[in-house]
Formats: sequence, C-alpha cells, structure tokens
Amino acid sequence: MRIAAGLALPLTAALPGVWLRVSGTSVPPAAAAAGYAAAVIGAAFLLTWGTELAEIDLGEGLALALLALIAVLPEYAVDVVFAWLAGQDPATYAPLALANMTGANRLLIGVGWSVVALVAITAARRARRSGQPVPGARQPEVGGTTEAHGSGSEAGMGPDGEGGEARSAVRLQRTQVVELAYLAVATAYALTLPLRSSLTIIDTVILFAIFGAYLWRVRALEPQRDPERQREPEQDPGPATDDSDDEADEADELFGPAAAVAQLPTRVRRIITVGMLAAAALIILAVAEPFAESLVATGEQLHVSQFLLVQWVAPLASETPEFIAVLLLALKLQSSAALGALISSKINQWTLLVGILPLVFALSAGSLTGLPIDPVQREELLLTAAQSVFAVALVVTGTLTRAGAWSLLGLFTAQFVAAWTAPADWAGTVRLTIAGVYLALGAALLAARRHHLTRVMRTGLWPARARVGHSSAPPDGSTGAGGHR
Repeated sequence: MRIAAGLALPLTAALPGVWLRVSGTSVPPAAAAAGYAAAVIGAAFLLTWGTELAEIDLGEGLALALLALIAVLPEYAVDVVFAWLAGQDPATYAPLALANMTGANRLLIGVGWSVVALVAITAARRARRSGQPVPGARQPEVGGTTEAHGSGSEAGMGPDGEGGEARSAVRLQRTQVVELAYLAVATAYALTLPLRSSLTIIDTVILFAIFGAYLWRVRALEPQRDPERQREPEQDPGPATDDSDDEADEADELFGPAAAVAQLPTRVRRIITVGMLAAAALIILAVAEPFAESLVATGEQLHVSQFLLVQWVAPLASETPEFIAVLLLALKLQSSAALGALISSKINQWTLLVGILPLVFALSAGSLTGLPIDPVQREELLLTAAQSVFAVALVVTGTLTRAGAWSLLGLFTAQFVAAWTAPADWAGTVRLTIAGVYLALGAALLAARRHHLTRVMRTGLWPARARVGHSSAPPDGSTGAGGHR
C-alpha cells in the first residue's frame, strides 16, 4: 500500500501533461507550461528513486555517476528539443538551447551545492547539541586508518573538540578526489567555450571523452569505495546474509517509495525499479517538446523574456527531485554522499549536456556547421564557467565551508536578481562583472591552494596513483576533519 501510494503521487502529477500531449487539447500557454512542468517533476522523482535503488545492485561510485546521468534526463530532453529546432532556425532557438544549459549549470552550484552544505552543517550542529551520534564517526577512511587520518564523520563534520572550522564544513570522502579532478578538467575546457563563435562536433568528441574517462576512473575505484563488501566473502564465506545486510544498509539511506521498494525481494525490487525508470522515460519523451514550446509561447503571451523562462523554469522543474533527494541525505548527516552526487551531476552537465548540443544541431541541420554562439551567449558561458572555477577552488581542499557555501549562494542570488531586474543596456556589464568576481576569487584561492590542486589532479585522474598509500590521501592532505585552510 505504501509503495502504491508513493508511486501514485508522481504518476498523478504527470497525468495532466501527458493528457495534454496525447489529446492535443488547446489551453493557454502558461497553463500548458504548468502542466508539462508538473509532468517533468513527476518523472524526475521516478528517475531519482529508480537510480537510487540501482545503487543496491551497483557500486556506490558508479551508481552516483549513473544517478547524475539519469537524473538530468529531463534537462537533456528539453535541451535536445531546442538544439534540434535550432538546426532549422538557429537565430531563434540556438540561444534557448544554450540558455537551458547555462541555467541548469549555475542552478546546480549556486543553489544545490550551497544549500546542501548549509543544511548539512546545521543538521550536524543540532545532532551534536542533542548528544546524538554522528553517523560514520571514528570510522577509518578509504586508504587509511582513523589514527592516521583523523575522525571525520560521514557527514563531513569534525567531532566535538576539534576546530570550529571543521564543524562548519562538509567534508568529502577521500575517494571523491576523482570527482574533483574530473570536474577541474571539465571546467578548464569550459573556459574555452566563451572564446568560440560556435560549438562543434569536435567539442562533442572531447567532452564525451572526458565523461568516458571519468566513468572508467570511477569503475576502477570501486574496490576502494566499498572495501568491506570486497572483503566479506573471505572473512565469512558461510552465511548467506551478507548481501541482505548490505541491501538493508542501502535501504536506510533511501526515502519515500524507494525505501519501501528496497525491502522487497531482489527480483521484485528490480522489476519495479526498471518499471519506474521506463515510466519516467516515456513521460519525458511525451512532454519534453510541448514543454519547451509552451515556455516560448508563455514568454510571448506574457511579454516575459523567453530566454529567462527557458534558462530558469525548465532546469528548476527538472532538478527539484534531485535537490530534495540530496537535501534528505544531508539531513541524515550523509553530506559527503549528497555533495558527491551534485559534483557528479556537475561533471555530467559540463560534458554530456554541453557535448550533446552540437551533435543534435548537426543532425538537424544536416551539416557539420556548429551551433552558433552569439555575444550574449558568450557572456553567459563565461559567467557559467567562472562560477565553476570558483566552485572548484572552494572544494579542492576536500571541504566546503559555511563561508564558501554562503559565497556561492550570495553570488548566484546577485546574478539571478540582476538577470530579471537590470536594464537591458546594463545586462552585459552585470554578467561580465559577476564573472570577473568569480574568476578573481577562484584564481586567488587556486593560487593559495595550488598544492591541493596538484594533489587532486595527480591522485584523481589515474588509478595507479590512487591505490598507493599516501597518494590516496584526502585532497587537503590533512590528518583530521579540521584540515581545511
């Protein structure tokens, strides 16, 4: 009953949008956009639950990467629609394809990273004050021991008695150096995009290759991410309860219908999981195109910028379920997993989401002509890449502090408000100014933390280096949860 009721909610939310699509009923553009947005949100919830259930059968690192890939399928669908239309009418739709992509990227860091960190820090403080144990405290990290590497908790907070800074930061797991390294690579390439007049198939090949290398690296790291599961058969080959114990541990981290489905027999659970993913995919395929068209029509009808509607409304609808999922993880003091999932999503957006645009455009246009980038879009790309530089600089030590989270949220809020309120003549100046602030802060931090960046790149990109003792140390090179500097 609990499972049926839980699954009924997103399916019910999706029904109006699917009905509008199938029936062809004519309604005002704003009403249509609302109905399609509800369908996207419902489908995204199904995707999020389904991919979280997949983690029971896959390794955590690979599951997080796949979750990051599948959870943004709604964004892909909307962007693919605009990129395809741009192949027929570049002047109208090319800016909208880039708008959805830049909005999704900036929303993920500006709101996702910052709010998750602030919620996790607050939740950990309340847990300490009430005397509740912090999950994962005093447990050895991958590649080291508690004595050697401190007592950082699963929530990334230092225990009582450590520095105040340690208790005011989310600390990533040691093996998440891989995510940091590949995000740095993707960000470095993204900095070249504002210098172009178009996105081409060459960009597609390079960006897809970066994501492929990231998946390969995550897969190679699986034995380190879950060493206990690797050792269990040797320690106790007799009992047949190991898998069920592991699945019970995974179920404790889930929420909503996913938690109930995780308790079912393996065969039934897998069937329901596949069904959830299939239903979500069908819903997205049904509503993606009319959702994109309704946003454009709404802008025309209400005399609101189509660009801003596409840039913020579509990504907000598609990313809401993922934000809710990671916020619940943060409230459970599992902020390393929460922030790690968002970092994986960021890698995904900078590689696959950007890379797919020129590919779809070329297929639609019937030529290898690149997706055009006008001056406004170059400014948007610069602002988005600059934000990513600042974000990498903040987490390159392996922690995201309260101050860092507030700075991400504050700068995002400033550019978001300016986008809606600044006079058209000042819009470009505002974008370039905020991009300059991001780059200046990011460059200063990276210069001060260059040794951390070097360690991240050295240990994160190649499996051989990450498997040897000290080189698998946390990105900050510290010996405790208070090592951020």
